[in-house]
Amino acid sequence: MRKTILGIHGDCFKFDVVNESSACLMIDGKIIASVAEERLSRKKVDGQFPHKAIDEVLRIGGIGIEDVDVVATTSLSPYMTNRAYLKAAFTTYKDTGVLLNSKVKDFSYNSLYNKIKGEKTYSVTIKDKEFDLELHDHHYCHAAGAYYASPFNDALVITLDGGGDGLDGGAYYAKDGKLERFIDIPHFQSPGTMYSALTHDLGFKRHRHEGKITGLAAYGNPDLKRLGIDDLMKYDRKKHRFISKKVANHHKNLQEKSDYFYPLLEKFTKEDLAAGLQHLFEREILNFVEDAVEVAKSKGYEFNHICLAGGCFANVKVNQRIFNLGHFKDIFVYPAMGDDGLSVGAAYLSYYEGKEEKQKESIIKDTYNGSDFSRDEMKAALDSFELKYEELENLEEVVGEHLANGKIVARFNGRMEYGPRALGNRSILGAPFDATINDWLNKKLQRTEFMPFAPSMIEEKAKDYLVDFNDEKAAEFMTITYDIVDGMAEKMQAVVHVDNTARPQVVKKDINPSYHKIISEFHKRTGIAVLLNTSFNMHEEPIVYTPEDGIRGFLAAELDFLAMGNFLIPHPNKK
Repeated sequence: MRKTILGIHGDCFKFDVVNESSACLMIDGKIIASVAEERLSRKKVDGQFPHKAIDEVLRIGGIGIEDVDVVATTSLSPYMTNRAYLKAAFTTYKDTGVLLNSKVKDFSYNSLYNKIKGEKTYSVTIKDKEFDLELHDHHYCHAAGAYYASPFNDALVITLDGGGDGLDGGAYYAKDGKLERFIDIPHFQSPGTMYSALTHDLGFKRHRHEGKITGLAAYGNPDLKRLGIDDLMKYDRKKHRFISKKVANHHKNLQEKSDYFYPLLEKFTKEDLAAGLQHLFEREILNFVEDAVEVAKSKGYEFNHICLAGGCFANVKVNQRIFNLGHFKDIFVYPAMGDDGLSVGAAYLSYYEGKEEKQKESIIKDTYNGSDFSRDEMKAALDSFELKYEELENLEEVVGEHLANGKIVARFNGRMEYGPRALGNRSILGAPFDATINDWLNKKLQRTEFMPFAPSMIEEKAKDYLVDFNDEKAAEFMTITYDIVDGMAEKMQAVVHVDNTARPQVVKKDINPSYHKIISEFHKRTGIAVLLNTSFNMHEEPIVYTPEDGIRGFLAAELDFLAMGNFLIPHPNKK
C-alpha cells in the first residue's frame, strides 16, 4: 500500500511562528519534494505556517491533498513541550541558580491549559481536509534527517541547536533503521545561544548571520584567558550537559545585548571576540561528542560513523574538528541542518515508525528537491523582461569559456536546492583566482562577509585540493571544511580562507552532469578544476526560486551573464 506523507515544520497549534518553516512530500520513503517557505514568500527565514510550501510540494508531486495519508509535524503536543521546558528550567536553576521567572510563568500557564485539555489527538486542516497530526519531537526530527538520509547503517547521531521541545540537543545511537536517544541536553544553556549572542552584539541578526562570525574568527586571537571567557561555558561530563550561568541568565531577554560579550568590545576587537567564541564553541562541543562516544561505548553500542544535525552544525569548522577526532570512518551532516530540515525528519519518523522492517532505504542522493521550470516558462520570463538572449546546445562549454575569461555567471538550471547552500542550480559562479573578488562581488550583492566564497570542484580532482579527502558524503553539500593541499591555496585564493581551509562542494558527474561539465570545461582552459560558487541572491533575500526571481537578481547585481537552462543572457548594461 502506498504511504504518502506530508511533513510540515510550522506552528500547527496556532501559538506562534517557528524558525524557517517548510514542507516535505514523501512517498514510500522517497523524498519527492521539500521546500522552505522563504523561497516562495521571499521573506528570509520565514516562520509562518508553510501554506505556500505545502502547495508547492503537492504540485511538484502531482497530487492533491486528498492523496495524502499522513501529516507529520515537528513538535510534541503543547503540554509535553511545555513540561519539557519546565524541567529544563528547573535543571538550569540547579546548575546555575538562575531563575527564569518570566519563562517559567509562560510555560506553566500553557502547561496547565493543555493539561486540562489532556493528551487528546491534535488535528490540522489543510486545504479543507482535516488530518490527525503525527507529532514528533523536535530533536528526533533533526536526528532522523541526519541518520535516515545518511549512507550509514550504524552511526552516532548528535543534534545541537538553540532549542526545541525543551531540549538543546541530544546524542543518539542508530543502527538497522532504529534510532535511540541516550543523552538529553536540556534547554537554556546552549552553545548555539552563546554563538547567537555575539552575532547580535556585533550588530548582525541572530539565527541568520552566525556564519559571518565563523569567518571573522580566523582573523583574531582566540586566547580565552586573555578575553576572560575561559569559564563562560563548560560541558559537564558527569551531568552530560552544557552549563553556563551567563547564557542561562541571558535567556530572560535574548533581544538585549549580552553582558558577557558586549562589554568586552570596549577592550578587544570584534575579530578577537569571534576567535575566542569559535574556540570555546569548538572546545565544548568536542567535549560533548567525546562524552557521547564514551557513554555509547559503555552501553555496548558499536558504530563507525557520525551524523550531525541542528543549527550548531551549520558551523563548518566545528564539523571538521569533530571528524578529526579520529573516532569515525566517515561523517555526514544533514544538508538542511537548520530548522528548515525538520519537515523531512518528521516524514522519515512517520515512515519508519510505520514499517515492520526498519531496514534503511532512504539514502540521500542530492538536495535538488525544489521545483524546476520548463524551457517555455524560462523563455516567457526572459521575454517579459525584454532581454536579449541566445539558446545554445553547447551552453556548458560557452559558460566554461566565459568563466575562464574572468566573467561572472549566474546559473539557474534544474530543480532548486533544499537547505541553506546553493549547489550549482541556483548559484553565482566565477573563477577562483582573484582574492579581491570577495570584496567587489560581495559589494555587488550588497553583502558583508568575512568568509571566502566556497569552491565547487569535480570529484575526479578533489584529492588534488583537499587534504585527506576520501569521498565523504558531507563534502558534496558544503557542510564541512578541509585543509587545502600545500601549494594549491595560491591557485584558488578566492575560495580559501586565511587559515588555509575551504568548505567545498564536490560535484559528481552522475548527480549534476551539466554543472560537472561547466567545471570540466573551465579546467580544460585553466588547469584548475575548481569554480567559485556563491548563492544566487541579493543580501537579505532568499535564494532565487522562479525564473523571474533569477532575472531580477541578475539585473540588480549587474553580473556579466545569466545562464538559464540553455539560454545565455548578457547583462544589458555590459558590452
